[in-house]
Amino acid sequence: MTKQKAIAKYCKECSGGSSKEVTLCSIFDCPLWEYRCGYHISSNRYKPRIRRAFKQYKLDVTELKGMGLDIGDFLIEG
Repeated sequence: MTKQKAIAKYCKECSGGSSKEVTLCSIFDCPLWEYRCGYHISSNRYKPRIRRAFKQYKLDVTELKGMGLDIGDFLIEG
């Protein structure tokens, strides 16, 4: 198993098996947060995934906004 797959698997287990929860994870101080999607947040695949999630999961995004977070918090360049 590759390092990326192991991290993605760990994050999915931490998020109760939900890929959505992995994508919208707000535990920014986790050392694996930047790699949680199976690739680093600087990857070309990362930004489109976050943008899709913010459009698709309106209720979850509303909850994040209630916590004072927005899409910019998830698009931090590492």
